[in-house]
Amino acid sequence: MIRSYEDLMTFNKDNLDAATAASKLLAKGFEDISKEAVAFSSKSMDGAVAAGKQLGACKTPADFTNLQTKLVKDNWDAMIAQSKKMVELSNTVMRSAMEPVQARTKVVLDGFARA
Repeated sequence: MIRSYEDLMTFNKDNLDAATAASKLLAKGFEDISKEAVAFSSKSMDGAVAAGKQLGACKTPADFTNLQTKLVKDNWDAMIAQSKKMVELSNTVMRSAMEPVQARTKVVLDGFARA
C-alpha cells in the first residue's frame, strides 16, 4: 500500500481531506441546529407573550385555570415535538459528517486487506 514517500504523502493528504470534509459538514450541521434552536426560542417567546395577554384577558378564575391548563399541555407537546426534531436533526448531521471518514476508512482497510 505505502511503498514510497509519495505514497505516504498521498495517504496522509487523503486522510486530511476526509477529516476536512467531515469538519465542514459538521460545522454546517451545527449552524443548522443553531438556526433551528433560535427559531424555536423566538416562536416560544412570541407564544409566551400571547399567552400572557390571553391570561390577562380572563374574566373568571375558572377561565384562567382552564386556559393555563391548555397552555401547559400545548407547550409540553411543542417541547416534545421540538426535542424529537432536534434529535433527528442531530442524527442527520452526525451521519452526514461521518460519511467522508467512513469512506476513507473503507479505502484504508481495503488497502490493508490487499497488502
